[in-house]
Amino acid sequence: MLELDGMNADSLIAMLKASFTLDNFTAMIDISDKIIEMIAVIHATAPKGFEAQRLRRPIVYYFGFSLCAKGIALQKLGDYRSARQCIEKYSDLSWVQLDDEESVEEIEYYKNTARANAFVLDLLEGKEEILPEYVNFLKLGAREELTAGLLNILDSALRYSYPVDWVLEELQIGIEKPEDTSPAVDVRYYIEYIHLLSVYLYKRGKSAIAINLTLENIVLSGKLLDRAGFRKAIAFYELVRAEANISQLQEYHAIMRNILEGEFNDENYEKEAFVIDNRIAD
Repeated sequence: MLELDGMNADSLIAMLKASFTLDNFTAMIDISDKIIEMIAVIHATAPKGFEAQRLRRPIVYYFGFSLCAKGIALQKLGDYRSARQCIEKYSDLSWVQLDDEESVEEIEYYKNTARANAFVLDLLEGKEEILPEYVNFLKLGAREELTAGLLNILDSALRYSYPVDWVLEELQIGIEKPEDTSPAVDVRYYIEYIHLLSVYLYKRGKSAIAINLTLENIVLSGKLLDRAGFRKAIAFYELVRAEANISQLQEYHAIMRNILEGEFNDENYEKEAFVIDNRIAD
């Protein structure tokens, strides 16, 4: 049970982002509910008072972010009905009744986010027919949302066994590989996307490409301290190892050797290896 009492809203937001990075969906729901409860009190009693002024962002942001995060967590846990209920709540936040420019922008942002996440739930329920509309939505949206969009599409394609090669051709060009300074959430999305792409290509009979991508993902997830992605990449490689060629086997061996040598050459490796718990997405 999380101890959340005594924390302010912005600290809880940081904790919520960290829980997402770690795929701790149960914690996300608990933290989101706590934030919603806290902000609801401020909104009902003094929406422009001292407590509201101490917040880093407008009140509507905390409602939108928390409901969105809770919806994503419920989606990840397979509770699509409850996830849709969250989407309905943040699709129209005009009831917050704050008309400053930043609040209006937040209301519009979560309206668009709700539409995007409704598409995601449709895909996860196997509604392949909405794919063209969703692809067009991604093309018109923010570039940084492409990775998450493709991740959702690949997830649906793998669940329901339908091809999405045409989607990959249209959208992959906009994908950017994260760097050391990238927000943790961007790292998590990209590495999970590459993992699902590897699985998809393998199932489409392109095992050599899939294994090469997996080897790249092992290196990248280790470098960028994505513990969950590293585990998945290793596990998938082991499952398909029998189809790896000599060059790929040698590369995997070299990667493992470099990891071990790097650890044993670093006196503080136990403290520094995969320190993701305290990385907070911007």
